[in-house]
Amino acid sequence: MADVATIMRRNPKIVSPNMTLNFLEERFIESHFTGFPVVEKGRLVGVVSRSDVVRSLLTERSRAEQMSDFCSQMGPASEDETARSLESIASQVGVRLATLCVTDVMATNVVTIESDRSLQELAQLMVEGEIHRVPVIARGELIGLVSSMDLVRAVADGLLEEGGSPVASERLLAEA
Repeated sequence: MADVATIMRRNPKIVSPNMTLNFLEERFIESHFTGFPVVEKGRLVGVVSRSDVVRSLLTERSRAEQMSDFCSQMGPASEDETARSLESIASQVGVRLATLCVTDVMATNVVTIESDRSLQELAQLMVEGEIHRVPVIARGELIGLVSSMDLVRAVADGLLEEGGSPVASERLLAEA
């Protein structure tokens, strides 16, 4: 049976913890990926996905709404005071969003696997953790990445069968 090294993508695209969310979004768009390992000085320090960014933006929006609600409960205010208050809130949230970095939104409790583990172990990790990508590490350093699609491709190629050898994906597609 094949192991993780058989299907992992070597030298995966990575991002820095200090990268701004604006640059991260550009990486998402350019690469068509929805997540990246976060590496600092050769060490895996987290993973970041598009859903991590969305969660963070929703949190910032919620903070702005709470600040606005608080200001409106302070009592009657003139239109000018209300406008200045809303401008201040928008400015604070805008500045915060403009300065958010990968480190502010990334997940640090990363599920990893070693390259000599079985694909069944990998599948169990992904199902139990409800995760779509697993960094492959050796001695604490990132050496590869496996996505749920990589695992599905391995199943389609027959790599999970006992004594299974790779089956050409093109043949499977042609038979479909």
